[in-house]
Amino acid sequence: TPGDVHLGPGNMQGYNREYPPNQPPQPPMARVAEKTFTFPDCAAGPSLNVAFLKTHKTGSSTMSNIMLRFADVHNLTVGLPLEGKWELGGYPAYIDQQLIDPRLTKYNVLGHHFRYNRGKLNEFMYPDTKYITIIRSPVDNVESVFGFFQDQDPFEQWMGGINTTLRLGEFYADPTKYYNTNTDWYFRSKNHMFFDIGYDVSRDQDDAYVSQAISEMDENFTLILLTDFFDESLIMMKHLLCWSWDDIVYIKFKMRTDDSKAEVNPELAAKIKAWNNADFKLYDHFNKTFWRRVEAFGRERMDQELESFRAEQKKAEEECIESYQPFKKKPWILGAKLRPKPSDKCKHLAWSETVYGEFLRDKMYNSIPGLSKPT
Repeated sequence: TPGDVHLGPGNMQGYNREYPPNQPPQPPMARVAEKTFTFPDCAAGPSLNVAFLKTHKTGSSTMSNIMLRFADVHNLTVGLPLEGKWELGGYPAYIDQQLIDPRLTKYNVLGHHFRYNRGKLNEFMYPDTKYITIIRSPVDNVESVFGFFQDQDPFEQWMGGINTTLRLGEFYADPTKYYNTNTDWYFRSKNHMFFDIGYDVSRDQDDAYVSQAISEMDENFTLILLTDFFDESLIMMKHLLCWSWDDIVYIKFKMRTDDSKAEVNPELAAKIKAWNNADFKLYDHFNKTFWRRVEAFGRERMDQELESFRAEQKKAEEECIESYQPFKKKPWILGAKLRPKPSDKCKHLAWSETVYGEFLRDKMYNSIPGLSKPT
């Protein structure tokens, strides 16, 4: 959706750089069934077929920009939402090829919101496609969902008479008082990430079902990035996809104001974890998996690459951004204001997925032989 927030490391509350974050060493028993992490030698060049599942309120607009910019630079085909739509392929239904523009038999890249279904994706993505997504600490994700969708359903329908900044605490005092699967967009209030990845949010107390979902994700995704460790995640992605520094550099172009964020105390955090059990288990598993991968990569090597990457980030922000200004319609969201007469590089770094999508739509219709816009 427009206005998705990327809270980069510089703006992350409670951001922790310990390896692994707030986590004691795992007992030997927990390591028995772990897979060995390896990295490609990249002799074959970069992965050009990549599907990024853009989950909600995980800082994923920045990732969408990275994906669409990569497709642009390498002249790749991109599956886009129909004109006038924010989400891809009929979201919140499972992704549907009939609802993707332009109408092609195969696509190289996906970078928008859609609901994951591997069987449907196999119909129009290349067999060697790498699948990646991003998840976030469930407590932060829930707070961000309430903050961003405060004026939309289901919260507006369920809690219209309650001050928006109080809705989070009021809902979690007794979620069952409000939760109703017959309400449009009900899944925004429970295991939202689990929903985007294609699963049933109401089965979060079914341990076997959640465990099977996590096993399928382990099998199907090349990498699950962590919003809370975004730069580290991008470095992992760079090496797994054989991309370059230029491919992953970004600027923070949307942030929420501090006064729009609800207070989350330990008691509320515990309630959020209990109600979003599937998202909590998902995050717990892939957080541990991520740091095991960092171990295989090398912690010292990671620290060195982080230093290089952040120098590139700072250079891009100084070159491109003049200030951050509130959006007129959503004043709790700050957007980057570019410097006067920005370069094409700066424009492309700052384009939202909506703007970049329209640019790529025109580019494909003007360059792919025999392709014409539907009337």
